[in-house]
Amino acid sequence: MAQEQQALLPSRLVSLHFPKAGGTSLVTQLQKLLPDQVALDYEHDPLVDASSLTATFPSGQRVVHGHFKPQRYAIDDVFLITFLREPVDNLISIYFYWRNLPLSTNPVHMNFLNEKPDIFSFAKYPRINTLMSKTYFENFDMRRFHFIGFHECRRKDILRLGEVIALPLLPDIHKNLSPQEVEREALRSDPRSLARLRSLLVEDLNFYEFAKRIAS
Repeated sequence: MAQEQQALLPSRLVSLHFPKAGGTSLVTQLQKLLPDQVALDYEHDPLVDASSLTATFPSGQRVVHGHFKPQRYAIDDVFLITFLREPVDNLISIYFYWRNLPLSTNPVHMNFLNEKPDIFSFAKYPRINTLMSKTYFENFDMRRFHFIGFHECRRKDILRLGEVIALPLLPDIHKNLSPQEVEREALRSDPRSLARLRSLLVEDLNFYEFAKRIAS
């Protein structure tokens, strides 16, 4: 991973929003701290758009944030950051979040709403099954990130990121939380179901452990 710089707000910050890993909470703070300096890019979601075409950093902006492949803005003079989440917990969060979103323009989500899969069938969906290892980060050297945070230690990592980029980020801002349904909590406490999900998400679990190693 690229060496963390001294505490100085980067002139060009690229914040890759990996789904359900706290990206909405982060960009809410960035928009408040840097008004009119944050450009959103949610039109190139790798779940829908598999291309990794590069883009020009928006003129007059300090931050680009959204769903896109890291190749899109990975040019030499940007400070590249992201937050990741343990793949099984991430899948569960997406599943229950999507179930409670009745309308969508995302064709993967629309298919999900039509099919109403159980969690194990959902774990086999193309692009969902390898959401981290292939859909978002395939063929990208994760060491090029200047900062990788993790949802499981979000409080510590948000504070650490704030120190790295010289912004007073708060760890207690939470947006777009998945509903705390009884079914969801039962699933998260069922060892057999969790083991089955882990067997379906092996590639992402291996990738996640690799990301944790290089970020340490």
